[in-house]
Amino acid sequence: MKGKVIILLLSLMTFATSMAQDDNVLSCPDDNHPHAIDLGLPSGTLWACCNVGASTPEDYGGYYSWGETETKPNYTWSDYQHFEGSSNTYLNLGSDIAGTQYDVAHVKWGGSWVMPTKEQQDELRYNCSYEWIPENGVIGGKFTSKMNGASIFLPAAGGYGNSGLYNVGSYGYYWSATQNPSRSDGAYDLYFISSNADWFYNSRYSGSTVRPVISVTNSIYLPKSSSEISNQAIYNIYGIKVASNPKEIDNLLPGIYIINGKKVVVK
Repeated sequence: MKGKVIILLLSLMTFATSMAQDDNVLSCPDDNHPHAIDLGLPSGTLWACCNVGASTPEDYGGYYSWGETETKPNYTWSDYQHFEGSSNTYLNLGSDIAGTQYDVAHVKWGGSWVMPTKEQQDELRYNCSYEWIPENGVIGGKFTSKMNGASIFLPAAGGYGNSGLYNVGSYGYYWSATQNPSRSDGAYDLYFISSNADWFYNSRYSGSTVRPVISVTNSIYLPKSSSEISNQAIYNIYGIKVASNPKEIDNLLPGIYIINGKKVVVK
């Protein structure tokens, strides 16, 4: 047996605080992206350092229609998988698609990674200062925490629409997991320009970038529909699956792991 396993039940803020204290993930420690950055947010939400489909924080990554999990040549309403026959009639995928089969962050990255909700995007804006800066030659928005000074950079990747790619280098459009409650053809988008960051409703067929999060509520967020839950898979603190069964924990190196929403310390 390689280590003694200590299981600690976590509350919301206890987990968020321990993540920062134990691992100090306030910036990318290496080039093995993605990393979960602790911005000290009230909810404990951890933000990824790069976009879905990107290999570095300044890469644009992929462009996805809301509720779709693959990129495509055209982004028009007639090419959208979830429309019901007209430009303003769409299938209702639910008010929040985080962690579902429609969540590109969870489908592509697995583990605890999900698309952020509108509330989580709002929390990011409210609790961070905003700068429009170049990062390794790429223009975008830098969000710096007012709590702990950690920051993330979101490139101004523009978006796709009926006429193709637009506003690259001048706008950022980032999908949330939250559908427009009053119109099925729209979903919330975080957008930013040189002067400010805000939100708006974007057409679901549009192609936007996605910046994943790890949601911290009373435990690590793992969708109930995932077979990984029934197997109680083991994840590291970046939300990456490292083992399929709790029995395999004896084979892991010393460190901090998550099993079924519980923090596990292997010494």
